[in-house]
Amino acid sequence: MFTSELGPTTLLPPIGPRDGHAVIGLVDGDEFDRAQTAIPDLAAYFDYDDWLDRREGLQIGLDMVGVEATIVRIDLASFLEWLRLTGASADENALDAFAALTLAMRTGSVSNVLATINQSDFVRHSASLAAIAQGRDYDRWSRYRRTLRVKIEALGGRVEQLPVRMADFFAWCACLGQAGSEETLDRYAQLALERLITPNLR
Repeated sequence: MFTSELGPTTLLPPIGPRDGHAVIGLVDGDEFDRAQTAIPDLAAYFDYDDWLDRREGLQIGLDMVGVEATIVRIDLASFLEWLRLTGASADENALDAFAALTLAMRTGSVSNVLATINQSDFVRHSASLAAIAQGRDYDRWSRYRRTLRVKIEALGGRVEQLPVRMADFFAWCACLGQAGSEETLDRYAQLALERLITPNLR
């Protein structure tokens, strides 16, 4: 359970080694000073080269114990936005989780992106959400969505989740002339996540 500015939100646990694979996040050297300010873990490193040596050393160490490790460069601004949305801690574990998510999205191994909704946002937009939630209150909606995720994963799919601000979602629907639905809600979450993963789409 993470707590973000959207309130308590249930997300998948941080991404670690999967089937003998791990992902190590890396920001570019010209972003390192800002990264040190935003990510307390990085303050322990003298400079970018020091941190790069540690990251590459981690990759070598994992490879030596049979874990194939991939270094993935990420956009710092996108990572910080993801932290803000999810409420995850600003540390190297989160950096690696976002890098793993980035790689998964880029390689198409994510089968579904499901939107999560904060309880207060759900209540605030309950009238507009009626068609999406189909009469469910927040607890029933949350249980239904957890069950949906479990079903997808049981079929071999990989699910990622992203908190969504309902005001932004409905503004997006209005702009496109679409009615709000569960399908469009998840499509919006997918597009928002793709935008984070591919910052040049902004």
